[in-house]
Amino acid sequence: MLQPIHVNQELLLVDYENVQDLDLSQIDDDFHVVIFVGASQKSVPIELVIGTQALGGRVEWLRVDGNGSNALDFFIACHLGRVLEQSPQTSCTILSKDRGFDPLLRHLNRVGMRCKRVNSLIELHPEPVAMLEPEPPSYQRVVELLGKSAKKSRPRKRKTLSQAISAMFQKNIAQPEVDRIIDVLLARRMICESNGAITYEF
Repeated sequence: MLQPIHVNQELLLVDYENVQDLDLSQIDDDFHVVIFVGASQKSVPIELVIGTQALGGRVEWLRVDGNGSNALDFFIACHLGRVLEQSPQTSCTILSKDRGFDPLLRHLNRVGMRCKRVNSLIELHPEPVAMLEPEPPSYQRVVELLGKSAKKSRPRKRKTLSQAISAMFQKNIAQPEVDRIIDVLLARRMICESNGAITYEF
């Protein structure tokens, strides 16, 4: 059941099929969090369950009924619409690496809503906090190699940036570390992502 959301409250909708790296300990007290779990996801790490208990009633878990292409995405979109109908001033954030949400969020922003998508919780931190995020082991090497390359030749999409980082290490780097490197680059404002396009600030 949809819980009432205060007008000035922040809402975080988590696509848990897409993002499992969750540390909600730094979430601001204004956030209400809804974690959407896919029908085929049978377990949740005990560390995450214990971590969410500290937020009490500010966290909901919702399991999607049934499997299907993009089923969980439709549940998130439906929930988002119901919340905005009740409380159009609520600021809504979707945590997901799925860019399929972006056209909907752009439309909602055009009609006066406040919605965005983030790839990582790091992007919700104030900039000074984000700067303190620990670097993945290969982070500095990636910054060095990107800095040496001509700006025109740098990858312009998240997918091609991910592939380029993997190639820097002859593909001997795990995808979660690649994703973490990109998240830290975003959090430290080394790169920006808008409408699916990557731009560089160094």
